[in-house]
Amino acid sequence: MFTVENSILLPAPLARVWRLVFDVNRYRDWHPDIGLESDPNDPKKLIYTYWRPGWADPIISVEGSIVRLKRPSEFAWRVGIRWLFEIEEGFHLEKAPQGTRLTHRLSCSGIGSWFGFLLMKPFLRRRLAGTDGSLERYLRRGTVISRYSHRNPRHH
Repeated sequence: MFTVENSILLPAPLARVWRLVFDVNRYRDWHPDIGLESDPNDPKKLIYTYWRPGWADPIISVEGSIVRLKRPSEFAWRVGIRWLFEIEEGFHLEKAPQGTRLTHRLSCSGIGSWFGFLLMKPFLRRRLAGTDGSLERYLRRGTVISRYSHRNPRHH
């Protein structure tokens, strides 16, 4: 088993970051290559879909499960085949003076994780940093949009 993580300070309130991270049906709006969909029949299940950037069709789509949910600070899910190869990905959020500290963690376990440890770990660390950068850009864009779209003129 191995774990990689990335931390980033996001210039947005914790509640706003939580809404983006936890709203699985809108996950693809900000994530560069992963989509999540909730299962209406079972709130602990989700569909995890991976797209290769630039491709129209997904590479893989598998069923996963939510393994950690502590509002508004922790959210994680797991996909894979137990003992063979599993990926658990999740977020931990903390309120910070300048916004929200987000720690994004990805753990690989099972026999298959040992084969890819040396090759996958650096790639996955870069992937987490890239994903967190996408979230930060999405938050900044939304802040600019909301700043200019809801102007109320003052009446004297």
